[in-house]
Amino acid sequence: MESIINACQALDISWLKPCIGNFRLVVDQELISSTVYRIFHYENDKGWHWSALYDKEVEDYMVRISIPLVDFVDIAFIRESLEPFIENLKETYEQSIEKRFIQPEAGFLYEYRKKGIPQWKYDRVLPSKIGAFHRDLTPDMGLAMINGSYLIGTYVKEAQETGVVLFYNTFRDEFFGETRQQGYPGITHKLDATTIEQFEHALEEHLEEVLDNL
Repeated sequence: MESIINACQALDISWLKPCIGNFRLVVDQELISSTVYRIFHYENDKGWHWSALYDKEVEDYMVRISIPLVDFVDIAFIRESLEPFIENLKETYEQSIEKRFIQPEAGFLYEYRKKGIPQWKYDRVLPSKIGAFHRDLTPDMGLAMINGSYLIGTYVKEAQETGVVLFYNTFRDEFFGETRQQGYPGITHKLDATTIEQFEHALEEHLEEVLDNL
């Protein structure tokens, strides 16, 4: 790991923009776990991160997307060696951040658009606050993950890794939810649906109940 760290610290990253939209650059270059070294990241005021890092466990350089309750790897950036990783970053990092966070609608799949999710008037069933939980992500800012899944909503308890995560999967054409309790994932089928109308009904009937039980 020492050689990896030394190579990363020797990098010239002066080409990175200090800000992209409302995301600012942080050049931290630090171990964030026993196996993961972060080279730099972009973050916003909500604590959303776009991070370039090396994971010794899988021996790959990668980009990890992190928002409260959820993080996942952008497979488009995975490389085994530092040089091709950096070259790929130079070509696509700005577009990646803009497409995910600044103008996500530009990257929505046809199936996501066809479902009507970007135009969905969700405020009635997804209010800004429910008890001790605040809404952190909304369907018009959907984050594309892997296997056709979009992260379309989160409710988070302040300063805790506890809440509900809402998804839509384009392959299976279904809405569903997961829970997080102190970081531990759980499953709830009370929010399962196949149409926006069914999902609205499930949210009205069960979202507050699911949150209250966490």
